Amino acid sequence: MNIVTNFKIISLMKRSNFYRVNLGLVATVERNGSRSYNEKDKFSWFYNNRYNTTIYGQGNVGDIKFYTDHYINEDVLAVYYGDNFQEFLFDLDEDHISQKGVDSYLGRILKEVHQRYEELRKNNELKKLEEIKKGDAGKIVNNPGQVSYDDIKAYYEEMRKKNQL
Repeated sequence: MNIVTNFKIISLMKRSNFYRVNLGLVATVERNGSRSYNEKDKFSWFYNNRYNTTIYGQGNVGDIKFYTDHYINEDVLAVYYGDNFQEFLFDLDEDHISQKGVDSYLGRILKEVHQRYEELRKNNELKKLEEIKKGDAGKIVNNPGQVSYDDIKAYYEEMRKKNQL
């Protein structure tokens, strides 16, 4: 999991007992006399290509990596989860942090991201099932040279329905 936010929120996250400073990989490397983006940090590479801006590694809490984007002015956390870096946005809840602490807040975000991701994944699977092409039973009669297996299945199902009526 990767979290991109402004420096103010990173300062709040540093209050966590589990926060470790990690300045990440170098954003650019020298190749053939010119500088180009470092492809070793896959998330940083993804973020740069998507938003055309450079982010800076700040630290981590376990597997959660924190990055600063100096162009983010709002008090918002952009959380990226999964292999395809699915984005989830959260507004900063300073009341929760002051009452229960940073670790509790991160736990709440982690739980909510996991729930949203699973829901999104299930919805995508349902969409894929709905998108499965259904055969055209009329192709067997109208255009037999272009018949697919799904068309034959649809034809047999239609014939079964007619025989049962």
